[in-house]
This record gives sequence, structure tokens and C-alpha cells, in this order.
Amino acid sequence: MSIVRILAISGSLRAASLNSALLRAVADLAPANVRIELFTGVGNLPLFNPDLEITDLPPVADFLARLLEADGVIIASPEYAHGVTGVMKNALDWMVGSEAFVNKPVALLNASPRATIAQAALKETLTVMSAQVVEAASITLPIIGSNLDQQGISGHPSLSTSIREALRAFHTEIVNLQNSKTHTLYGIKNCDTVKKARNWLDQNGIAYRFHDFRIDGLTPELLQRFADHLDWNKLLNRSSTSWRQLSADQQSDLTQEKAMQLMLTTPTLIKRPVLESGDKLMLGFKAENYQTELL
Repeated sequence: MSIVRILAISGSLRAASLNSALLRAVADLAPANVRIELFTGVGNLPLFNPDLEITDLPPVADFLARLLEADGVIIASPEYAHGVTGVMKNALDWMVGSEAFVNKPVALLNASPRATIAQAALKETLTVMSAQVVEAASITLPIIGSNLDQQGISGHPSLSTSIREALRAFHTEIVNLQNSKTHTLYGIKNCDTVKKARNWLDQNGIAYRFHDFRIDGLTPELLQRFADHLDWNKLLNRSSTSWRQLSADQQSDLTQEKAMQLMLTTPTLIKRPVLESGDKLMLGFKAENYQTELL
């Protein structure tokens, strides 16, 4: 049985937050094929500053990594003065420049029927970030004023039924999206060849996930997967600016181990793009090759 991994995020830092209690109750009610992790680091994120790099800030880098690993995201956030809470908006602001929410299924839970303005604003922000807000899994529950805690919510007949139905709808949407998303394009978004590949995929209606080395990183495991399927000599782009910027010692006496370390340290040395389609990997972009393999 394949496990769907969901990251749950509360937009409140209150210890007695109804939204946090709701998310814990959701985790209690999750079926065996759904694993829900409550992210507790929202309050540790620094104030958003576009001059800072995500990779230089461990709390933000951890948040990004957890989002990228998750198959879906559930958000429950209160409304403050007709707006999204500061901590929730701050967390989303950090992710705007990344691929964290691109095509990511998101369910929005609302613990207060009268909190409609912030919910609409939150949905708008996520939509701009290219998230897939799943309406069937986004529900409003009359919890405010009920004096119910985590156990009370999960044990409440009508509330628990609504939550289970929302989770089933969310699971179905995530699985459907996973089944249609069989391609991953690796590269750097401002690379001309990557742009040509993305345009070709878009024009031919082929769904794919884009992995930007500068934003989403490059792990030793991913690079090894490239090397297992592709000739490392072809993978290493000796025509790149990054290659020309290497010292003579770095360029000489190349072995696979040395080349792999260079590419891991400087991912811009990798020829772009790399397209992963099922169990196949394609290096570079030629329209005729994409036509043959993908259509």
C-alpha cells in the first residue's frame, strides 16, 4: 500500500489554538494509507527578506524540504482583523520564489464559519503560487465556541465524518495527480535550453514537475541516479561558463569520482536539462527526441 504524505500547517502560534487542535484531530482520523505530519516550525521562521537565500537559513531550508517531500499540504489558519495571520503569510512569502507549492495539492480547513475573508485571501495567495487547492477537501467546521479540544473534535460524530470525507477526497486528488505527473525536468529556470524544453512540454500539453537546482538543490542520491543512466562525461558540460571558471587543477585528471564531486558542488556544471520520464532519463533538449519519446 502506497502511503500519501501530508504536511499539516497551523497559522496560529497559540498553545490552545483551535486550528492546531483541528489538525491534530485530522491526524488522529487519517486512514492507514495517509501519514500526516504537523509542522511546528512556523514560529521559528525569520521575517521574510528577499535579499536572503533560503539555503542560508536552516529553519526556512527545513520548511522548504518538508514541503517538497510532502505529497500534499493541509492548512488551518485563523482570521485576524479580516486578514491572514502574520506567521502564515510570512511562511508563504518565503516559499514564493521556490517550487514548493507548484502543482502541490492543498486543502484549506476553517475552524470558524464566520472567518471567510482570510480564507479567501489565503486561497488567492496559494493560487498565485500555483498550488492546486482541492475544493472537495477544503471544509469549514463549526469548532469555534464549541469548547472542543483535539479529542473532542476527533470523537465528535458529525465533525469526524466531515473530516474523514475530506481526507478521502484529498487522498483521491493526490493519487490522481501523481498518476498524471510522470515527468520531472531538472535544470535552471533562466537557462535558454531549459526554457525551450519547458515551452515544448507546455505546448504539447505534457504535465511535468520542474526541479530547479538552484532552488530545490541537488542531492548525492539524485546525481548518482543521473550517473547510473547517463555517461558522466556527457553529463559534465565542458562548454559551460561554470566549467571555464574552474581552475586548471580542477579541470585536469578527471575521474568519475572527481567529476561527480565537482557537479555536486556546482550543479551548473551539469548539462541541461535532464528529463526524467518514468525509468528513462534524457539529457539536453532536441524537439525530435522529445517527440519520439513522449508523444
